[in-house]
Amino acid sequence: MADRSDLGAPSDAAGALDLFKALEASGARSTLETLRRENRELDILMNDASSLLTRSEVSDMLDFVISRLLDRFVPAFLAFLIEPPRGGRLRQYCYRALHPTEEEVPVRYYRILKGYFLEDSAAKTFSEIQALAGTDAFDRDFRSYEPDLILPMRGIGGVYGIILLGGKIAGGEYSASERMYVERLSRFLSIGIQNGLHHESSVTDAKTGLFNHGYFMRRVEDELARSARHGSRGGLILADVDHFKRFNDNYGHLAGDEVLQVLARVLRAATRSEDTVARFGGEEFSALIVECDETHLVEVAERIRAAVQGMRVRYKGEELSITISLGARMLDARERPDAGGFFEDADKALYASKAAGRNRVTLFRAGLLGRASILRLLSVAAP
Repeated sequence: MADRSDLGAPSDAAGALDLFKALEASGARSTLETLRRENRELDILMNDASSLLTRSEVSDMLDFVISRLLDRFVPAFLAFLIEPPRGGRLRQYCYRALHPTEEEVPVRYYRILKGYFLEDSAAKTFSEIQALAGTDAFDRDFRSYEPDLILPMRGIGGVYGIILLGGKIAGGEYSASERMYVERLSRFLSIGIQNGLHHESSVTDAKTGLFNHGYFMRRVEDELARSARHGSRGGLILADVDHFKRFNDNYGHLAGDEVLQVLARVLRAATRSEDTVARFGGEEFSALIVECDETHLVEVAERIRAAVQGMRVRYKGEELSITISLGARMLDARERPDAGGFFEDADKALYASKAAGRNRVTLFRAGLLGRASILRLLSVAAP
């Protein structure tokens, strides 16, 4: 007797074939494939968005976006134009073939483009914007970027940035799926960057852009904890602008602000990316130098001192200059667990530099001999 499943097999196969043909004829099979493809794209997008939103630094977010675009296409030009929360200079991150460049888009074009997204947040092609604005709105310098797609960066307070996406280097025009991916990912990027900028504002000094006192203290505590666990050593530098009150009295507070901003850039340039530089208050600055010994710590402090001595600031036709005095202290959790004592020691070294004539570096050494030399210098300065 024949098996019932064998008897039903041809009929089942024929039915499946008929169903396949019916789906093919109706277009449902094509629709199903499209839906599957879209679901795969959405899965990729959500994974990318999740990874993007775990990052807190703006540069890390942009690096991640660049890496994701590399998997899909390479635009000839890409720019992120971002307004910082506190106002001030427009931040620009520009790329050629996804490699960073020092180019800057003229700010007037940012203002023009932003105006077209204040009410409508949908991405627009450059052709669409040009049709609305007129050909005279964008000169040759802007058209040289060959922009294709313009996307707004919208946060809680409205539009705070613009993304310029140039045409693809190879592969023709952007496909519908590529454009959809960019538009959707840009929305997550807008949320992430605004969060990152607000976090940055909470830990940085508004005038100089350096880290603030509170954040610096946390970093020193973290470094001491790391020292206690792994036996590593770091160093602390305190710096104070010499005769800064006299400088402000002579040239005015606006000139003083300009000098502090230039000084901040010098401090960044003189230290490594893993070090932490802060405005400690007024005209006093601080630096946490990680993974260093006494020799390296003094070398960094001396490099800072020499760079500031050679610094020139043009202000209202005058060339202004300053000097700084510095105090340095090694950080070692085996000596004491709290940061307060290290700051006191570095501050003593700083004032020893002042007492010895300013524009110099003093290293505080633990022990009676080191303390005695510091106290001797301080007593010379006492009235």
